[in-house]
Amino acid sequence: MKILLVRPAPPSETIGLQHVMVVEPLELEVLAAALPARHQVVIVDMILEKAPLEDFIREHEPDLLGVTGYITHMEVIRDYCRRAKALLPELVTVAGGVHLEKNPNDGDDPGIDFRVIRNAVTVFPELVDHVEGLRETRPAGVLVPGETATDLPPLDFTFPIPRRELTARYRDRYFYVFHNRVAALKTSFGCPGRCSFCYCREITDGRYVERPMADVLDELEGIGQEEIFIIDDNFLASARRLEDFLDGVDARGIDKHYLVFGRADFILAHRDLMARFRDAGLRTVIVGLESFDDAELIRMNKNVLASDNERALGILRDLDIGCYASIILNPDWGPEDFALLRRKVRELGILFANYQPLTPLPGIAMSVDENDLVVSRAKFSHWDLAHLVVKPGRMSTREYYAEIIALYTSSVVHPATVLRHLKYPLKDVLRISVGAFRVWRQYRRKMKEALDHG
Repeated sequence: MKILLVRPAPPSETIGLQHVMVVEPLELEVLAAALPARHQVVIVDMILEKAPLEDFIREHEPDLLGVTGYITHMEVIRDYCRRAKALLPELVTVAGGVHLEKNPNDGDDPGIDFRVIRNAVTVFPELVDHVEGLRETRPAGVLVPGETATDLPPLDFTFPIPRRELTARYRDRYFYVFHNRVAALKTSFGCPGRCSFCYCREITDGRYVERPMADVLDELEGIGQEEIFIIDDNFLASARRLEDFLDGVDARGIDKHYLVFGRADFILAHRDLMARFRDAGLRTVIVGLESFDDAELIRMNKNVLASDNERALGILRDLDIGCYASIILNPDWGPEDFALLRRKVRELGILFANYQPLTPLPGIAMSVDENDLVVSRAKFSHWDLAHLVVKPGRMSTREYYAEIIALYTSSVVHPATVLRHLKYPLKDVLRISVGAFRVWRQYRRKMKEALDHG
């Protein structure tokens, strides 16, 4: 069977982090690896392609189209499947992704023949067998149009080594801020933390599951790229596991550079281990600071204080480990809160910051009054962790967007920030500067829209 797997481009309305980071579609590479070798599989990354979807449908004439994405892609996924069927009426269309797993009705569309809502790695090959007529019954965890989820099988965390060769033509264009030609590596599922704003725990029903370290090291050893982005929700979750990883890297003579997600409390408790990780190639830690206010951190169930965050960043500076930070913007903030944030980012020498307006994604523990939403739940393209979706309490929507613009302006053009970036190649600095400007420009449009609508 000829199978075309597609990563959708984000809608134009989505405020896009793809301007500053584009990482390989690991989920599609894993699905391809799970399929028997008899199938002809092609992966198309529409984030990087300029041609329309129809060109790839005509070129490959697939028997089955698979599309996967996040909440922001739901309208695009439905559109892709409809357009593909308009060209090839007999084409079988399959949709999946983490949003559909938890919100399967959002993908109920006549253009989508099947929705995979559970255990895609094991279920998708079974569904392909069913489509081919090799399996009589449709596997559990797959829905057809008009059907709703009932009993679902237990979660399965099977994870084959991804077929990275299927994205080889895009490899030079995958990057994460200042990490070029980056390869994604997943070593665990979920997170042991219990932050109330996070969607990661919902995906795994609150479970945290680690891949066997030998499997992780085998995969790492086979990756051709030097820059490795470990995409675990929290790679710095266990000192024992990090020691096992570093022992394996040393024993196998693996020489790579690493970018990981981690928490401040781990960095504080394991300074020596972080130094060893740096010596093994750690370049940057993405730290979820979330806030510089203790009361907010408590409400988020973050289990750290603002002072812990600042001391952890001090350790990273001392060890010459870069820090990218994620910070949640509270809708109840006023101008003084934004001013404090701008000052803290400069004082702490944060290399790159991602500012996320509080976004109550469906299913997370942190909830808001639905009457306070300024963006409809059905406007999927706006639920991108960048749009303001909750009504501000102390400012107008326009004023709030103006403060976000000031944050990005400060982050990009402040002299201290520019000096920190100059240690990187000029072409990388220009790329990130252009990307940040595009995000800034999108926010300018949102501010104008808010003004036009009163």
